[in-house]
Amino acid sequence: MEKLPGAVNERLELLSRQFRDGLAKRIHEIDALEAQALSGNADSTRELRMRLHRIAGTAATFGMDALNGAAREAEEAVERDLVHAAGTIATDTVGTIELLRAAAEHPYVARIGSSEEVSAASQKTPRRLVIVAGSVAGLPARFDEQLAVFGMMLVRVDELDEIRTYLHQLQGDAEEAAPPERGAIEHCILLTEVAFIAETPERLREVVSLREEFPSRLLTVLVGEEDDFQIRLRSVRFGADAFIPIPLDLTTLIDKLEATLEREQDNPYHVLIVDDDPEQVSDTALALQNAGMITSVVTDPQKIFRVLVEYKPELILMDMYMPGCNGAELSGIIRQNENFVSIPIVFLSVETDAERQLEAIRSGADDFIVKPFSVEHLVTSIRIRAARTRAMRFHMERDSLTGLLNHTNLKQRLEHEMQRSRRIGIELVFAMIDIDKFKRVNDTYGHLTGDRVIKSLTRLLVERLRRTDIVGRYGGEEFGIIFFNTTAYHAERIMNEIRESFALIRQNSGTTEFSVTFSCGIGEFPRFETAQEINEAADIALYKAKQSGRNRVLIAES
Repeated sequence: MEKLPGAVNERLELLSRQFRDGLAKRIHEIDALEAQALSGNADSTRELRMRLHRIAGTAATFGMDALNGAAREAEEAVERDLVHAAGTIATDTVGTIELLRAAAEHPYVARIGSSEEVSAASQKTPRRLVIVAGSVAGLPARFDEQLAVFGMMLVRVDELDEIRTYLHQLQGDAEEAAPPERGAIEHCILLTEVAFIAETPERLREVVSLREEFPSRLLTVLVGEEDDFQIRLRSVRFGADAFIPIPLDLTTLIDKLEATLEREQDNPYHVLIVDDDPEQVSDTALALQNAGMITSVVTDPQKIFRVLVEYKPELILMDMYMPGCNGAELSGIIRQNENFVSIPIVFLSVETDAERQLEAIRSGADDFIVKPFSVEHLVTSIRIRAARTRAMRFHMERDSLTGLLNHTNLKQRLEHEMQRSRRIGIELVFAMIDIDKFKRVNDTYGHLTGDRVIKSLTRLLVERLRRTDIVGRYGGEEFGIIFFNTTAYHAERIMNEIRESFALIRQNSGTTEFSVTFSCGIGEFPRFETAQEINEAADIALYKAKQSGRNRVLIAES
């Protein structure tokens, strides 16, 4: 077969990369349509089928076999629902869409959790390029090796204008391939001293120019031997995303980068619209979607809890008057369920009577917006309240040190994922990790150093695991991981790779360096049939790993 011209191949590569980059947004849109289809909206079910068809076709074009297969299966299931269930999607269909979400994380592999994926995880290309400009004092020993553990590549330059070449190569508009493989790097991190930029006006102008030209590609981290108000003020004026005092601590650097990237890449807010008027729903949903939000729709109040449980919207936008159950009554029903007391409820209605508005708010609502309304006012009000809900959920569900799920919510997610795996009929793995001899770390180096060790393992787990995997802090120095659609054998290989990488990290306590290891136990569904059984099995396997010498991974026996 004749090879395609180079320009055609380059164009296909660009289109493929753009499709991959846009997959997360496409999956969010699938989520919203699925929620509407669950409420019996046949139009949304037809649109869902069309979106799945497009994803399958494009995935096939670019050789994304896993994504193509999952999208085809989901499309066929939705098509059956349109024929046999009047457009309301079935439980089995929900399961196929779950598999599509997993396939979107790794669109090329034949099966999520397969040996191909495990192999890819062990040889993953760097996602970030750390560019050290000038001479930076106080960097950790073997800095390049330590960065590589976290999926980063180190490059050194003498002057800032050399950075521009790398940034152009990342965007794919350079004549030659970049030193790191083109397309592998997502962000550049400029790491330099405050004094280096302050030495000449040209360097400051170059930093400003780079940040203006590549706002989504370049992060700036400045370091300095002094750490006072004036040096931090100077770093802000130089446009730094973060300032870290010398000597630089690797865990602090990783934390700063992750926090900055998370701020820039917030997921869109999810709003549930409850209204029986299709025209009003369409107008409101369009306004919110144009503002970057995801919308789900419930036209029958009796079906609201299914959507609340499945999709956990961050705000409910509700009409005041609906047949069979008015807004105030539905608000009262929602507030009776303690799982949903924190979700803001905003009424959108033509009702102008102040007493009736107060009655609605007394029933559990948080705000009342009267029609006609300004779209800007609606969007701003919803965004502020949804942001507050997200922040509250984060602090309620997450561990304060690591940002991972806390013990209670990890166990709740394990129960939920076990039910989902049983319903769909696929494997699930629960792994428990315990840092070896952690008490000795605290006793020898202090609790602050112990906290940094815990955070370094947190970052490594988040970096190496799929976004579909669920990580939580089980307690103290223990962690729990839920692997969806993965076998015990494959989870064992992944955890051994992470275990070996963790042992390579040079932990710091002042001028002292040391390394730490962990042990891991694994339980597998359906070998263990309930959340309690799989939890206990992983715990017993972990205990055996500790007893047999530590720094190893064991699979629970039946």
